[in-house]
Amino acid sequence: MDALIDGMKVPTSLLDNLYETDLNKSNNLDLEFTLEKDGYIFLRNIIDEKKIKQAREDIFKKLNEVDELSNPFTEGIASGNSNRDKLFNDRGDFWKNVSAIKSLRRVTNGKKLENIFTRIFKTPSVGFDFIFLRAVAGGKFTHMHCDAGFFTRKTHKVLTCWLVFTEVTIDRGPLFVIKNSHKFDDIKEKYNGFDVDKHKNKKATISTHPIDFAKKRNTKILTAEFKPGDALIFGMYTVHGTLENHSKDNKIRLTCDIRFQPKNEPKDPRYFGANPGGTTGAGYGELNSARPLNEDWHIR
Repeated sequence: MDALIDGMKVPTSLLDNLYETDLNKSNNLDLEFTLEKDGYIFLRNIIDEKKIKQAREDIFKKLNEVDELSNPFTEGIASGNSNRDKLFNDRGDFWKNVSAIKSLRRVTNGKKLENIFTRIFKTPSVGFDFIFLRAVAGGKFTHMHCDAGFFTRKTHKVLTCWLVFTEVTIDRGPLFVIKNSHKFDDIKEKYNGFDVDKHKNKKATISTHPIDFAKKRNTKILTAEFKPGDALIFGMYTVHGTLENHSKDNKIRLTCDIRFQPKNEPKDPRYFGANPGGTTGAGYGELNSARPLNEDWHIR
């Protein structure tokens, strides 16, 4: 099964597996050490299967109601159609409602994840109210970047959790991490102090193709085949992106990014509260997933 990024096959010589951490066998110092050493923590099966299934099916039902998933909608097969804009005047309102589904929030903003981040930070943690739910159809992928330009306006003590709701095989576009990229001084220098909302003349996306980026730095592209309930946690300067979803069965990839920070750190009002505006203030309408499944994505 080929790994593709923007239509290009990733050479197997550049691919390697993410290192798995067993949460039950790791103490708080182990988690801190792994994050500092690798720039990520890869955890298997940390969310109850029934909770993941319920959230996934509730989300799929919403996508089926706008004709973007074929029946039976529980299979998550993209129809190639969409009535989203015919049925809803505002794309942002639609995606905000999907992102507010109770079964989803019980997972993303529930105690299980919160407790994991409390262990990592060694102080009480809090998850952002604004979440980045992504339903990814064929041909789509997330361009390579690091998260510093989006989430460090108020504090640098922020971590991303990429949480999986569907089976994500190599052909369905799993997340990848550039090995040891959290230690690349030039990346830290380039993105430290960068704010994608304020510095509009600069892109958060790293324009170099990940294959060339990895070759030039003599490193690897780390990924895995993910199962529902798996999570990948990483820091603000860990360079990452996703492989391309090119599955022949047309199944979408459903994942969600949730950010966590210590409770006692200043909170960015763009991401907290009853009606957060998100990165640019445009709310959920700014997200690629606010676009119909059959529409192309923007690049930041």
